Amino acid sequence: MKQFLTLKKIKKVLKNLAVSAFLVFWAVGMLAGGLYGMAAVACGIPFVIGISVFE
Repeated sequence: MKQFLTLKKIKKVLKNLAVSAFLVFWAVGMLAGGLYGMAAVACGIPFVIGISVFE
């Protein structure tokens, strides 16, 4: 029983760590992308492709 609880806690920590890493990389990508990164987050990828093609 104790081993099951330990495994459950380990899985929860790993899940939280993965989510945190994803959010950090997403934020860095958004900042590095400048206007296109912010537009991709706000409006979606097709909008950004349209801006790039018709600019």
